Amino acid sequence: MAKVQITLNGKRIEADTAETILGVTKRNGVFIPTLCDDARLEPIGSCRVCLVKVEGAKSFVPSCSTKVSEGMVILTEDAEVRQARRLALTLLISDHFGDCVSPCSLSCPAHIDIQGYIALIKGERYSEAVKLIKEKNPMPLTIGRICPHPCETVCRRNKVDESIAINNLKRFAADHDSALETPYEPELEEKKKEKIGIIGAGPAGLSCAYYLAVKGYGVSIFEKNESAGGMPRNGVWKRHQRGGPKKRRVFSTLPRDRSSEIYRAQDRG
Repeated sequence: MAKVQITLNGKRIEADTAETILGVTKRNGVFIPTLCDDARLEPIGSCRVCLVKVEGAKSFVPSCSTKVSEGMVILTEDAEVRQARRLALTLLISDHFGDCVSPCSLSCPAHIDIQGYIALIKGERYSEAVKLIKEKNPMPLTIGRICPHPCETVCRRNKVDESIAINNLKRFAADHDSALETPYEPELEEKKKEKIGIIGAGPAGLSCAYYLAVKGYGVSIFEKNESAGGMPRNGVWKRHQRGGPKKRRVFSTLPRDRSSEIYRAQDRG
């Protein structure tokens, strides 16, 4: 990777051309305030709280999305920079609703990072979206088909036209990932000596087993029915099979066999 020489607050340093100003400052122990900086997402620079001065630039530049270049002279702190950041923050909170977590995530029973996975889907990073979803919901293939999605009722996009298709996006990412030759699997922590038994292989039991297995615990699931899945399998799907035309339309999106996801959770034990 090409190296460049830049000046950061009067000090000459070497940096990679692939680095952003924010990345270089972090590496050199220089603090710049941020709001939207997240390693899981591509920088957008829209909040403008991380503004800095760059010699020759017409205005302040966002450090999170600006790449370094040869001879760049950067100033991260003075009265004008602080005032610009203060103005950006003032504009952000002038129309703030008082909740730092979005209404969709607050209304989600699992409190999934909905904004995060939608941003990843927008960037066509589907498996990363599934990884983020599975931090809170280990069965997006199934839940994406039966969730009543209260998140969409409180979606702020309703104030403009209609809500974002939050649940369908989750389902789309899960379907795309499951069709891959190597779908996303979490890294397991070091195996622990303790073993845990779980009664019931419904969504709650399977979720418990999934997260315990990720933490390195040995897990055994005890289920009275012939197959795992609980109500989604033994209630919703069987009802679909028995139902008339109306019920068939309601449940026609449920796949016949969701065992790949269910047994994957079991096999972690």
